[in-house]
Amino acid sequence: MNQNDVQEFLDFGAFKYAWYRNGRYSVNVKSYLTLGNGKANETETEEIWEIVPGEYRHLEIFISDKKYIRFDSQMKPFYEIIDQVNSATSHLSVFLEEDKTIEKVENENEITEKWEEIKRKELRFLQLVKDSYNEIISIYDKEFERIEDNIKANLLYQIIFYPFPEAGVNFKNEDEFKEREFLSTLFPGEKIVYSSDYQFLNDKDHYRMNVKGKVKSHTGDFEEIYASKYQKALDIPLDYDLMMEGEYHYNHDSVLSEVIFHVKEKLNDKMLYVCRYHIQLIQ
Repeated sequence: MNQNDVQEFLDFGAFKYAWYRNGRYSVNVKSYLTLGNGKANETETEEIWEIVPGEYRHLEIFISDKKYIRFDSQMKPFYEIIDQVNSATSHLSVFLEEDKTIEKVENENEITEKWEEIKRKELRFLQLVKDSYNEIISIYDKEFERIEDNIKANLLYQIIFYPFPEAGVNFKNEDEFKEREFLSTLFPGEKIVYSSDYQFLNDKDHYRMNVKGKVKSHTGDFEEIYASKYQKALDIPLDYDLMMEGEYHYNHDSVLSEVIFHVKEKLNDKMLYVCRYHIQLIQ
């Protein structure tokens, strides 16, 4: 670190980051997935999250319907199922850890009841239309049995509720976060453990936190899964890697105002997934 960098690190005694006021955020997600044959699927969606703080570390989250800015028309039936799945969690009541990550989802019963109603009223038709739709719905049905774990392992929730360094006497401008695990996109159902570190700066009229992450380990046998599901089509060995980088901005009164977070997960040079999360405070 050079002398100019040192000058940017100032006293953060006045910085008291917390979800202490209502906020409406635009959540834009842009993704790119290669399919191993030169073809790629590009998707861009946007939704509005309203975050309402309660007592102590309780939060209410209200999520709007997803708007599709760009999508593959052949995937439309699948997205319709996903939209119904997501509508079951359009309202979340959560309790946060001291570091601002999610400790508990407090309205699991409400979510489960909503999911049962969606299956009965909205998805039963699709189940009867096509066996493949029925299989997808059955997979999600099992996932709702462990909804709290899946929300906590969902990368979007982890990005919005990123662990945060403790302010005050022990505050460090640079440090590592505890390891976390999230659900892989390229290996559905499998979890990846990643480590990340941060650098905190005072950028004149706002604060900024830069984050970088990398893979540490993974659950399951990736080699075996790759051999059975991907090897024949891609015809090159598995060379798994994960890259993560994020930029968090907080305004002068410590409110989260913007997040730009990039993730790249790849099996090898023929199949990769790139995603950009852009989260902005709009009110």
